[in-house]
Amino acid sequence: MSALDEAAVERAAAGLRLRLPRGPHRGRIGEVRANSVGSSMELHDFRNYHPGDDVRHLDWNAVARTGELVLRVRQEEVSPRVEVVLDASKSMGVTEAKAARARELALWTCVLAQRAGLQVALVVAGERGQKANGAGVQVALRAVELDGRAPFDEALRRSPPLMPCGLRVVVSDLLFETRAEPFAERLARGASGLALVQVLDEEDLDPLGGAGARLVDSESNEFLERILTPAVVDDYRERLKSHQKMWREAAQRVMASLLTVSAEQDTPALARGPLSPLTEAG
Repeated sequence: MSALDEAAVERAAAGLRLRLPRGPHRGRIGEVRANSVGSSMELHDFRNYHPGDDVRHLDWNAVARTGELVLRVRQEEVSPRVEVVLDASKSMGVTEAKAARARELALWTCVLAQRAGLQVALVVAGERGQKANGAGVQVALRAVELDGRAPFDEALRRSPPLMPCGLRVVVSDLLFETRAEPFAERLARGASGLALVQVLDEEDLDPLGGAGARLVDSESNEFLERILTPAVVDDYRERLKSHQKMWREAAQRVMASLLTVSAEQDTPALARGPLSPLTEAG
């Protein structure tokens, strides 16, 4: 595992601050969320049920739609928090560049939030689900192994639960088979704003093919193709195009931003380029 380049993260964060949601938005999970913050008795958001919660606050309409136990959350439960969710499946560590960029971008988001005086939580969905808060996020990201054998959506179910927050930033390659819209709804639930940061290798974005190349499922180690012929590469590009379209539409449905970045670019360049919608001048 390569060392976490915290100096690069510091350079990337210099002069920037997170662009936070100005208030709760409308979403599909609860159909309508409050558009303004009022008394603590006002409905403000929704989140998954956790053991010990008051079952009287279950939203049975949302339960019927999603098949999950969903609680109505009052304003007093929503805190000025930033939650970063890191996909720690094996596909995120296929190359050193991809692994480094994923960890650095997770830390970059945490650093920006901490400098703004916000509460910060990191949820790692991998072989061992873990959660860190505050200064503990740096320690966790230095040690995290991108070794999860299960796809991100499955690993997230075994990880510490997502909690209500102002902004949730998810760092993943999104290269797993799932129904994107329900999963995006799940990621958006309980957050006033959601950003999906998709980290891809250059080979993910534009494979070159050739006699010595092959496609491998990084979680199962199954060989999908032994030779990337031009026809196989063309088929992959079409599949990727369709896959990206599915995620863009899913993000739009939950009012999330989808930002796709290349691991070949360093973190400071990404911060001032494709990730600039997440920040403003500090």
